[in-house]
Amino acid sequence: MSWLQKLRQGLSKSSQKVSESLKSLTSLSSLMGASKLDASSIEEVEDALISADLGTKSAARLAEAMRKHKFVGPLTSDSLAVALADSIAEILRPVATPLVLDLGHLPHVLLLVGVNGSGKTTTAGKLAYQWHQQGKTVMLAAGDTFRAAAIEQLQIWGDRSSSKVIASDQGGDAAALAYAALEKAKKEQADLLIID
Repeated sequence: MSWLQKLRQGLSKSSQKVSESLKSLTSLSSLMGASKLDASSIEEVEDALISADLGTKSAARLAEAMRKHKFVGPLTSDSLAVALADSIAEILRPVATPLVLDLGHLPHVLLLVGVNGSGKTTTAGKLAYQWHQQGKTVMLAAGDTFRAAAIEQLQIWGDRSSSKVIASDQGGDAAALAYAALEKAKKEQADLLIID
């Protein structure tokens, strides 16, 4: 799977919001047969990107890229989505580096942080599965002690990836849980500890 395909897959929730906005844009009669976006359409694209939690700076940068983009043929939601994906990939290219595990200092610890609903728990599970398939011993720590069902969701991923899940009671101290999980991972000589 290419880097761009992984990016598209990982951003599916946000892209769904953006896709819905793009479809409504391309259904506007003023865009029929057009090969570029007008000023109000650019503003709608920017608003859709902001509503998908992309951030105002990035949304403005992508909206500007859409303004300059030369579309081949009439605008469609697909052509807009491809142009946006290409522009996002271009922004991320300078910082796109593979995650290299430092197995010389076990356990290698990954702390996943971000806004609610951005896919941290799913990412933790997918990473655990991937590294388990590579023969690594992975532990998961359920540090999201406040979101309903977060612990249960991580436990499901732990089962799928054959990874032990360290958890506390809902509403518990996340920092204390992370510390306890690190101590347990050291004691059990785990290769990786992923803290959600």
